[in-house]
Amino acid sequence: MRLIDADVLTKNVTKWLNADPNADRMVNIDDIAASVLMEIEEQPTVPLWISVEDKAPEDIDRRFFMCLVENHLGDPPMMCQYEEEYGFGFWKDIYDPVTLGFVDSEFDTMEELGYEKVLYWMPLIEPPEEEEEVDDE
Repeated sequence: MRLIDADVLTKNVTKWLNADPNADRMVNIDDIAASVLMEIEEQPTVPLWISVEDKAPEDIDRRFFMCLVENHLGDPPMMCQYEEEYGFGFWKDIYDPVTLGFVDSEFDTMEELGYEKVLYWMPLIEPPEEEEEVDDE
């Protein structure tokens, strides 16, 4: 199975459909089908789940990953962090109770927090790029 962006596919496929009833060209269904199949093949693939046995995440500074844990594969994914030395878990910041100033950070593993073992993980998708505003001068 390969996940693709249906909105992008729909936008690209509509260019082969001629909605103008007064158009003088005939549309061949075989040509449309072939074009749609080629467009599907060109669509970017959405990443799938990665087994922790196959590959561990790169230790990216406090980055979050979507994780599926043992005995809960059918549930929504958890958001977890990864530390190369300890595995999956969560960073927490420690603050001085008097001054409320930052003191340190420590990493709690899934086991220490009472969660089950992470079996699969997936990086979060990249946020959309902001479009640059164009001045009409």
